[in-house]
Amino acid sequence: MATVAQMRTVLRGFWHLVRRRKFLSLALFALTLALGAAVWPHDQAWLRQLHHLQPEDQETIARHISWHLGTWGDYPTYNLPLALVIWLYGVWRKSRAWRRLAAICLLGATLAGLFDDCFRLTLGRPRPDVGVPDGFYGITYAFQGKFQSFPSGHAAAVFGTAAALLVTDLPLGIATTLFALLVIWARMEDYRHYPSDVLVGSAIGIYFGLMTGWGAKVRLPRGGKPD
Repeated sequence: MATVAQMRTVLRGFWHLVRRRKFLSLALFALTLALGAAVWPHDQAWLRQLHHLQPEDQETIARHISWHLGTWGDYPTYNLPLALVIWLYGVWRKSRAWRRLAAICLLGATLAGLFDDCFRLTLGRPRPDVGVPDGFYGITYAFQGKFQSFPSGHAAAVFGTAAALLVTDLPLGIATTLFALLVIWARMEDYRHYPSDVLVGSAIGIYFGLMTGWGAKVRLPRGGKPD
């Protein structure tokens, strides 16, 4: 119950910041879309270049590593277990701060992932390995896993956790940020995402992660207004 109450408090702080910074938020999302649109025409060339940078004898090793990173860097296999481990550590140490950190870690990834899904599950962009012309095929195709390329859900979730931890626990934040960078590399190495997919997905994760981490620091009384 204490952890649930902590999550509610963090959510209140998050929502307070979003309302106070709504125009900044809109500007950031507009900038993210502009960057994604700028990268879009170069997606296929940059993706090919990523693989050409590696000697042929190392490509198999890279694909093996990227497969594991992509598999274990997903929300149910990474974000949820990480939050659980942090929470259990807090229970063992009888530390309210660590249990609160678990709530922040989970909320950053969850909010980023939910927002990301609003687009990923409606736009219907095919993944690079599908073998069909690139474009947006719409909601009819979007519920097929092969048409959920944009934006990257992995990128949103891992950076949602990493950014939230960067402003609440720097050592953990640095470690999870390094892991997040490896995950987005893996998703491109496996031909599961284009550069614009991971760019926009990462931006979504960073925004929601930072707002969650900063929201956890907002002191709000029961009435919901800042002190």
